[in-house]
Amino acid sequence: MNRDGWWLIAAISPLLLLGGWMLWPDRHEPTLTWSSAETPPGKPREIPSQWHPPVPVSRPGEARFPAENAVEAAQAPVESADIRLDRLQHALANIAVDQDGNLVLDEVALASLQQAFRAVENVDMAMLEELQLYVQAGLAGETGAQAAEILGDYVRYRSHLAKAEAEWSSQQELSPNQRLERTIALRRQYIDPVAASQLFAGEDAHQRYLIAMEDIRSDPSLTEQARRHSFARVREDLRRGTLLVDSSDGAIASQLRTDRERWQQLGLTNETRRHLEQQSLGLVAARDLAGSDPQDWQRRYRQFDQEREVVLRAGLAEDEKQRQIEGLVDTYFTKSERDAAEAWLPPHLRLEAVR
Repeated sequence: MNRDGWWLIAAISPLLLLGGWMLWPDRHEPTLTWSSAETPPGKPREIPSQWHPPVPVSRPGEARFPAENAVEAAQAPVESADIRLDRLQHALANIAVDQDGNLVLDEVALASLQQAFRAVENVDMAMLEELQLYVQAGLAGETGAQAAEILGDYVRYRSHLAKAEAEWSSQQELSPNQRLERTIALRRQYIDPVAASQLFAGEDAHQRYLIAMEDIRSDPSLTEQARRHSFARVREDLRRGTLLVDSSDGAIASQLRTDRERWQQLGLTNETRRHLEQQSLGLVAARDLAGSDPQDWQRRYRQFDQEREVVLRAGLAEDEKQRQIEGLVDTYFTKSERDAAEAWLPPHLRLEAVR
């Protein structure tokens, strides 16, 4: 099916009924967000509350602007790139900042970066560095450094994505799922994998949903009953968060479904089951984000899952079960995997991932 056909499917799909997903097309990648049903407590500040007029900047070792011509220095990117710096500020204005001054990378931040890209997409890499310096000068401390870094990373990624898509369009045998996985792999070359996951996990899950639904719809071997059952299973995977992680390995998705059924049969509380599902999803996501060897990771995860099952069946208090399971996580997974499993989604999406 051609690319336009996919967006026809997106337009008529019942996705708006499935947990708050929304579609908003952008030039190369659609903005598909998974919005929290509740506003998280303690709403973070936004960038406008911290922005101040920047001092003139230039790359280290360069004396591009006379010291006495500060106004010209600060405005030079506008003249040479035919863009307005206030558009860039406006584009970044909705990115939230937490209490420690760190950017909150979520679907709102992604929309802001998409808007920023439209404002600066025609600049060359040298000018992009100047714009990054402008952003860093306009925001104090770590906030400025993070904003400049993610802006540069995102613009570079989108620029290379446009070139890659032109090449992929000539490869007729490339399936939609292969295109998606190539896009994710390309993205991780230019954006830190965990940061990319925080920004794009919801969008990628939506794409996997569309692809899976079309595969089922177009499979002539399925009976109508089997088709309805498959549709329901994919909707459940979307609702439960399974599609947030790479689903190209069908064994993982099947294992997550089996685990959910088993935990329910054990009579675990809803809170415990949600915690276990979030833990499993995070560890599966960490496999790719931390660059783990898939076979080694699978071996370790299988051992972990078996020992976790023993703990869950033991006659222990809930808090003691959780303590022992956390110990198993420390035993079987590396620090980089554990860190990725904790940070792969922005906080409010972690609450939404398993409902």
